[in-house]
Amino acid sequence: AIVGLSADPAKHGGKVLTSLRRFGFDGPVWGVNPKRPEVEGVDDVVASLTHLPEPPDAVVIAVPATRTPDVIATAGEIGAGSAILFGGGFAEAGDDGAALQSKVLGLAREHGLRLLGPNSAGMINPSAGIVLSFLTCLERPADQLRPGPVGLVTQSGGTGSFLHNLAAERGSGFALSISTGNEADVDAAEALRHLVDHPDVRAIALVLETVRDGPRFVAAARAALLAKKPIVVCKIGRSPVGQQVMRTHTGALAGSERAYDAAFDALGITVTSTPTELFDVAELMARTPVPAGDRVGVVTHSGGTAVLLADRATAAGLSLPQPSQRLRERLGPYLQHGASGNPTDLGGIITAPHRYVEVVRSFVDDPDYDVVVPVSTPHPSAHTPDRATALAALAHEVDKPLPNLWLAGDLGAEGLAILRASGAPVTTDIGSLVEAVRGLVRLGAMRRDHVTLPPPPDPAVLTELSAAHHAIGHHAADNSGLDEAESLRLVEAMGLPTVASEVVHDPTEAAQAADRLGYPVVLKAVSKDLPHKSDIGAVRLNLASPDELAAAWEELATTLAARAPTARLEGYLVERYVPGVEMLLGLVRDPTFGPVVLVGTGGTVAEAIDDVAVALPPLSTRTAAGLIDRLRGRSLLRGFRGTPPVDEPALADLLVRLSQIAVTYGDRIDELDLNPVIYAEGRWQVADALVHLRTSP
Repeated sequence: AIVGLSADPAKHGGKVLTSLRRFGFDGPVWGVNPKRPEVEGVDDVVASLTHLPEPPDAVVIAVPATRTPDVIATAGEIGAGSAILFGGGFAEAGDDGAALQSKVLGLAREHGLRLLGPNSAGMINPSAGIVLSFLTCLERPADQLRPGPVGLVTQSGGTGSFLHNLAAERGSGFALSISTGNEADVDAAEALRHLVDHPDVRAIALVLETVRDGPRFVAAARAALLAKKPIVVCKIGRSPVGQQVMRTHTGALAGSERAYDAAFDALGITVTSTPTELFDVAELMARTPVPAGDRVGVVTHSGGTAVLLADRATAAGLSLPQPSQRLRERLGPYLQHGASGNPTDLGGIITAPHRYVEVVRSFVDDPDYDVVVPVSTPHPSAHTPDRATALAALAHEVDKPLPNLWLAGDLGAEGLAILRASGAPVTTDIGSLVEAVRGLVRLGAMRRDHVTLPPPPDPAVLTELSAAHHAIGHHAADNSGLDEAESLRLVEAMGLPTVASEVVHDPTEAAQAADRLGYPVVLKAVSKDLPHKSDIGAVRLNLASPDELAAAWEELATTLAARAPTARLEGYLVERYVPGVEMLLGLVRDPTFGPVVLVGTGGTVAEAIDDVAVALPPLSTRTAAGLIDRLRGRSLLRGFRGTPPVDEPALADLLVRLSQIAVTYGDRIDELDLNPVIYAEGRWQVADALVHLRTSP
């Protein structure tokens, strides 16, 4: 039922009617308009939804925003299944629009009616002829709206229209596309989950501005992993606006965009930069099987392209193993001024063009390669049809991934068309090829990965958390932080190793504690008001004797009186001095995705150098090691300038444990900052910790 349908085919209602009929929908379509105009192509035009002969599955609402509540209420009363709201003037238009949107949603939920929109460009289901949209991409010939292997969810209607045009231009299409708009009800996560269950969808493309329901999005993406359907995203709106502000290092370093990237990485989602790249990569991943490993073989007949691909593949972390002697001997007869390396450069191949596909087959047959990339650069156009036909046949004949990179230009257009028409994976962009292969390799690794589930909550830790909440009270968010001593005690209860320390209140207690701990020691002020003690000089390091400790006590007292006179002082912390390589570990609650964990180069310069990697918990050992390997400061861990290397596997294990803490206790913790975590005496030890608890656990 199209509410607001008029005789004007240029209006939204008229465009929906035209599209339904042009693209083959043969079910009943009714118009709703009090004036009951004569409109060709509808079964009937009635004055009100209440006059329909039966409840419609979908109500398309093409009326001004102010009339929408009445339409929604009536649609719900007659038992309609859903409604699509094209129009604007809702939450995007300010407070009044937000109130109107809230009213519409309340009415829909009261009657069990599902909503798509407002500001939605509708949905397009080519195989069923269900085109409930007004997009200009629908102005093309009907036979160009084809179904394809990719499902599309977009929060931008115009971008969706462009992608449909791009797909049509390339002879492909979408199995289903959904424009979610303001997402008053149906959001991108729910649309994603629907595409996971859609039998014609082999990969999913998302144009994403924001995620409104993080847990639902994560659940849908994990369902896609289980269903072996790759997800590709073009994330737009990457600005600092709305980033989480925290008082300690972790919150400052784990901004909202980092949380999105961490979520995408944890869920095996491939990230692209533009809508065109999104479509390229999604099409490749839909048509290419997931490889058994990361070993890529490349066949080309252009030396420059070979070098460029080698550069891009290596930068993406892909492996390009050199051919074995066995494969070199097989390749030998085919080479013409080329080289049997990887990439293999065939040279001219002009006198024997069949050699190209035979060399590709040699790589496909070799067990040392998990993915084979045939690269077709400019070649005699007379050779194009046979080459493309043979490559298409080979792609469908073998189980090994065989994504084609077609760089032959307009003289090779016939071959590109042959490959696309056959459904073989092919792209004309090096970046898209590398991103797709990297994404497929990562999916394969994730499917083989083992993530240790966290143990159940420890009653002792729960007791510590409850006691901490009781001590600080729940009345003020600003009062939710523990001091360093309390934080270290909680961290230790959670099973993380800490540097030995004691809280003291006078110089005599400090000297006694130092005797028990053993010199040299560190002296720190303990105060919830001083999250960055080093900034005001409230820390003294490497105190090697009782005299140095006594002098440091006097210096700290003077410094605090001068630089932090209002700070509430709970005492001092005497801690063993254990110099070594310093790292930052932490967890922070992202407002969208919940707890995220991070690792970075630590110490007092952590925020200045901004060298961190962020992930969604829980982590596998492989993922934790991969996070560490991303850091620019990783060379400091590996024997920098003659220093002994640290135990990286132990650091990865510590990160895994932190990720388990994030899963188990994350609902009670807003932020946990461990900086520094020091490698000394052959082990990792937490030397400083700050914990901020949720004010309403």
